[in-house]
Amino acid sequence: MAAQTVTTDIAAELNITARRNDSFKFELAVTDPNNAGTDGNLSLVMVGGITGDTDANIWQGKMSIVDPSSGDTKLSIYSARWTGDDNESQSDPTSTVGSPTTAGHYYGSSSGGTNVGGGIDFSDMTDDTATNRITISCPYTYMNLDPGVYNYDLQIRKRTSTTVQTEYTTWLAGKFTVTADITQL
Repeated sequence: MAAQTVTTDIAAELNITARRNDSFKFELAVTDPNNAGTDGNLSLVMVGGITGDTDANIWQGKMSIVDPSSGDTKLSIYSARWTGDDNESQSDPTSTVGSPTTAGHYYGSSSGGTNVGGGIDFSDMTDDTATNRITISCPYTYMNLDPGVYNYDLQIRKRTSTTVQTEYTTWLAGKFTVTADITQL
C-alpha cells in the first residue's frame, strides 16, 4: 500500500507587514463555502449567548506574534474576555504593554450584549449580513516590536455549550514583518 497523507490543518498562510509604533488594524472577511445559501455567513454572533449561559462568548480569538529563533511571544492580541480553557471569563482581562524582555498583551474591552469587542472583534459577524468581518486591531503603544520578521498565528476558540464543547482552530499563520518607524513619537 502506498503512503498516504491526511492533514487537518485548515490554516491559510497570510504574511502581514506592519510599521513599528503605528496603530494596527486588519479586517478579515470570513465566509463559509459550505453555506452558499446564505451568502456564506458563519453566524458568529448568536443572539442570547450559549444555550444555558447567556453571558458566555461563542467565539473568541487570540493572535500571537513570536520570535522565530527563540519561540518567545512578543505580542498577543485577544478578543474581549479570551479564555484558554472551557471556562468563561466574566470580566475583561488587563492589557499590558510589552518591552524587549516581556511580552505585550492587548485585550481591548468588550462591547455590546454579545460580549464582543476587544483586540479581535467579532461584532460584525451576524447571520443577516453578507459582509462578515473580524477586525483585529492594536493601539500604537503595543506595536513597539523591534523591526524584523516574526511568526504569527490566529487561533479561534468556538464554544457552543455550557458543557465541555470547545474547539480551537488556527485560521491564519505566516510571517509578521515589522518595518522601522522613521518619525518617532
